[in-house]
Amino acid sequence: MSSGQQPPRRVTNVGSLLLTPQENESLFSFLGKKCVTMSSAVVQLYAADRNCMWAKKCSGVACLVKDNPQRSYFLRIFDIKDGKLLWEQELYNNFVYNSPRGYFHTFAGDTCQVALNFANEEEAKKFRKAVTDLLGRRQRKSEKRRDAPNGPNLPMATVDIKNPEITTNRFYGSQVNNISHTKEKKKKK
Repeated sequence: MSSGQQPPRRVTNVGSLLLTPQENESLFSFLGKKCVTMSSAVVQLYAADRNCMWAKKCSGVACLVKDNPQRSYFLRIFDIKDGKLLWEQELYNNFVYNSPRGYFHTFAGDTCQVALNFANEEEAKKFRKAVTDLLGRRQRKSEKRRDAPNGPNLPMATVDIKNPEITTNRFYGSQVNNISHTKEKKKKK
């Protein structure tokens, strides 16, 4: 290896402060092949349906998972006793992570508003930092990709131009010119 190259950065699993080393090792084994948890915490999962009432859905260990095979990041909750995945949410583009309380974090899920109620405020703080750091890196990366070829895009003003000659019924009610291009060539011969 030349002196200018750094060794590949090895990402290690980050366990929960509230779990024993053996429980953390069990958790890591549930993640799947080539998946790494960047942060883990003991939580209760709540969901708010249309009537805006929070309802507890499950309890377990929440993990911020880098899923290399799927090339994405997920929030996943595992039951470490049964060794199964209870819930997951992919971190989609423009994902917004809120923390109205130090121990209570919210975000928009695929089907409803979701909240994580943390058992330990220190874990909540570390989990929030891991998620917000990741979202910040992804945002900067997408901006670089978008701006890279020709520099930053300048915002363009859009103006709604009204043309009284163009109406919807003109297009939907009119006859279509159905003379084909080949007929025109035959007429010229």
